[in-house]
Parts: sequence; C-alpha cells; structure tokens
Amino acid sequence: MSRSKPDRQSRFVGSLLGTAFGDILGAAVEGMSFSAVAESFGTVRDFLDTGRGLGRYTDDTQMTFALATSMVRCAGVDDADCARAYAEYLEPWRGYGRSAIRIVEALREGADYRQTATMFFPSGSFGNGAAMRIAPVGLAYAGAPVSTVREKVFAAIRCTHVHPEAVDGAVVQALAVGHLSLAQQGMLPDGPEFVSSLRAACEDPRMIEGLQCVEVLLRRGSDDEEAIARLKTGVRSAESVPAALWAALRYGDDPQEAIIRAVNLGGDTDTIGAMCGALVGALHGDGWFPARWYDKMENGRHGRDALIDLAVRLARLGIDA
Repeated sequence: MSRSKPDRQSRFVGSLLGTAFGDILGAAVEGMSFSAVAESFGTVRDFLDTGRGLGRYTDDTQMTFALATSMVRCAGVDDADCARAYAEYLEPWRGYGRSAIRIVEALREGADYRQTATMFFPSGSFGNGAAMRIAPVGLAYAGAPVSTVREKVFAAIRCTHVHPEAVDGAVVQALAVGHLSLAQQGMLPDGPEFVSSLRAACEDPRMIEGLQCVEVLLRRGSDDEEAIARLKTGVRSAESVPAALWAALRYGDDPQEAIIRAVNLGGDTDTIGAMCGALVGALHGDGWFPARWYDKMENGRHGRDALIDLAVRLARLGIDA
C-alpha cells in the first residue's frame, strides 16, 4: 500500500511524538504497581514532574532520537553507525539502566559494537530496551518482508541486545508499527488476527506465549486488571511488548486514551507508554496530540520540534524496502 507524502510524514511524526508522549507520561510512575498508581494518582492523564523537570523524556525517547538520526544520516540502518549514534546521544541522567550506561559508554570509548551486548550476560539482555526505540525502523521498512525487517531490527539493536526474547520483542514492535502506519488512518485491524500474524514472526517461546495471551484478552474484551494478571508489565520484552500492544489494540480508537491506559497499567510504565504511543501514533498520524502534552514537552536542542523535523526527514528518505 502506498501513501501520499503528507500522510507518510503525518504517520512518522505521530509515531515518534507518540513515543515521546507515552514515555514522558509514564516516567513519573515507573516501577509502581497498577494499584499503587491508582491509589496515589487516580488516573495519570497529565505529565508529572519526575525531578528531572516537567515534560522531560527518558532514555526511551533519547535512544529513538539516536536511531532515527543514524537512519537519516545513513539513508537506512547501519549497525556501526547506530552504535555511534547511541554513544553520541547518551545522557545517563535520563534514566538509563546501569548496564545500558556501561555498554553505551564502552561504545563511546571504542569497544567493538558486535561484542558489547554480551558484556554482562552471556546471552545478552532480555529487556525491552531494544523494542522501546525501534519505531523508526518499523516506519521506514513498513511493508517489507518479515526477514528484511528482522535483519534491519537486528542491525539497529545488536550493540545492546542479542537475546532472542529482546530481538523478537523489537521485531514484533517494528512489524506492528509498520503495519499500522500503512493501515487506513484511525482504523484498527482485527486485534486477534493481527496479533496472530505478529506471533508467526516470532522465534522465542516466551514472546510467543505473551502474544497468545494478548489474543485471548482481545477476544474476551478483558479489562485492565485481567490484562495485568495475564501479561505482567515488567522490563522483560515478553511482558512489556505484549502489554503495550494490548493497550494499543484494546483502546487505540482513541490514541490519547490508549497511552493513558498503557501507562496506568503500572510496571515499566515509561517504556510501555512509549511503545503504545509509537503504535497508535503510527495509526492516527499527527492530528490527535493533546495541547497539554504537546505544549509541555521539552523543546530544547533535542526536544519536540527537533523530533518532528527528524520524523519528517526520515519520512522523506523513501527507503527502498
């Protein structure tokens, strides 16, 4: 399916800003349970100050920025340049995990990007740090064969993630973002059928199981509490990727509500919010942004307007899938 240039740009902007909005909204309640979020805040709908400043994004958005920058610079995905970009953008105060900081600092110091992902774990991390930043790849290679998307995803993440669960999580997120960016604007696909197609692209048993749970929950029309009980919302890719996908498909008729629901699930809220935002933003484009989020997002050198400009430049590349 082809898109007009204005629509293509709208989907790219929607997805990357959606990533940032979900990330920022979820940052203040990261690590809190569903019940703790509800008891402390009711329903989180507005940005809260995390101590870093109101409207500040975290590592999720920063690494998305870095990946998109590299893709524009290279007119595609270059694994060595992706590693370089992550090192260039690194600001540890944005909430990176300790191992992630050490890996990216090692890259900055000249470590071989083909070896850094296993610095701390023999099989690498099974966390969601790859999936959280992968939207630019999903957008640029929308409609490409699964094998091509998997190849490009791996090139983008190999310096930090090589564990099969993390790789599958990023592949699922990229495929989902790409599919939604090509769908009729605002029209959700059949949820269980869509998730089944994503599951068919997986190799890791935990990710397959997580997506099977999403299919069941969508068929049942399950509420948030049942979803949390079945899916979990931790940092594992097989927990948070399905959770974000479930929120996007369950509530994605209204992109703002989907992100709010995703964040209020608790757990790794900034990343679940970021991934859900990437999904619904790809589906709805750039016409849904709440002013209270748009106006309060940081807007310095690598802020809101820079992210919009980067999304437009990525969309204009017209990468041949």
